[in-house]
Amino acid sequence: MPSENQDLPKTQTPNSPKLPIPSDILLSLAALPMLGGLLVASSAAKFVASIGVESEEVFRGSRLPVLNFPQSQK
Repeated sequence: MPSENQDLPKTQTPNSPKLPIPSDILLSLAALPMLGGLLVASSAAKFVASIGVESEEVFRGSRLPVLNFPQSQK
């Protein structure tokens, strides 16, 4: 029994440029800086958020010293 796929034309894949280094090695070399960048961005976001929280504390006045004003006598 002949197969139905025998009459289909064969398609050719386009020729890709030949790289001196295989693409899987290039991909693995690009992954490390990408992960490092994500870690740095995450740390920077946490640092900026902590600065924001601390600045709110200063403007709220909870960390300011208590000033004792002398009572005026009238």
